[in-house]
This record gives sequence, C-alpha cells and structure tokens, in this order.
Amino acid sequence: MDRVKSQAAVVSQLLFDPKTAGAYKDVFALTGKIIKEVALLGWLFICSVLVFGAWFSDIAIASGRNAREWWQTQQQGGEAVDGNQAAAATGQAFLDASQNGANFLIDKAREQLGLDKLERPAKTSAVDTVKSQAKTVAEKVSTAASTTVDKVAAVAKDANEAVNKEVSTTKEASESSVAEKH
Repeated sequence: MDRVKSQAAVVSQLLFDPKTAGAYKDVFALTGKIIKEVALLGWLFICSVLVFGAWFSDIAIASGRNAREWWQTQQQGGEAVDGNQAAAATGQAFLDASQNGANFLIDKAREQLGLDKLERPAKTSAVDTVKSQAKTVAEKVSTAASTTVDKVAAVAKDANEAVNKEVSTTKEASESSVAEKH
C-alpha cells in the first residue's frame, strides 16, 4: 500500500507541477493554431478551385457561343423561323438564373482570396434575344417580299408592253386593210 501511495504522490506531483500545466497549455494552443491554419488553407484552396472553375467555365461558354455564332452565319440562307425559339429562350433564362447564383458564389470566393470582384457585362434578357431574332427574320421577309414585288411589277410591265405592242400592230394591220378596201 505504501508503494501505491508513493506512486500516486509521484503522479500527482507530475500532473500538478506548474511546468506540466505550462507544457500542456503550449501544446493545446499550438495544436489549435495548427488546426485553424490548416482549415484556412483548405478554405482558400476551395475558393481557388471555384475561381479557376469559373474562369474555365467562362472560357468554355465563350468558345461555345462563338462556335454557335459561326455555325449560324454559315447556315444563313433564308431559313425560316422554327418553333424552337421558345425552348431556346427558356433555356437561356434558366442559364441566366444559374449563372447569377454561380457569379455570387464566385464573387464571395474571390473576396475571400483578396481578389477584386469581376465586372460582368450586362446581359440581355431572353425576351430581348427573341425580339431581336424576330426583328431579323421580319427584315429578311420584308426584303424578300420587296424583291418579289419588284420582280412581279417588272413582269407585269413587260406583259403590258407586249400586249400594247400586239394591239398596236393589230390595229395598224386592220386600218391598212380598211384603207385598201376604199
């Protein structure tokens, strides 16, 4: 029993020694600081991934739009308006709503990284896009109609001239026949 008491005294002396308390205090403080800094590093890494993803997404979307515009200019040849414009406008509206949320998240991540907020160009609404497409189609139809009217007028004028020429030739022939009979 004496041995147990002496061992308990040694352990209590080690535990309650001011050096032990100071050492544990330093260890816990250092461990807490390490955990805090590692968590901050992880957060900044996540923010960096988000910013890089947004940059890559912007480049990919811009490339896709440029390719689509190029393809559409290659296909311009008087194609009629199809029923897919409403679906395209709906898809564009959904894309705009998604991009607004993503832009907010990216702005916050950039703020956490100490980067400046990106200035984004003002977007046209889906309604404006459909209106501009309708205006373009209306202009094409108007131009085609004007051209057709001009061609029909030219044909009608040629037909009138031919009829007038034929009538005058027939009239001259009948007048000369009447003059010969007298």
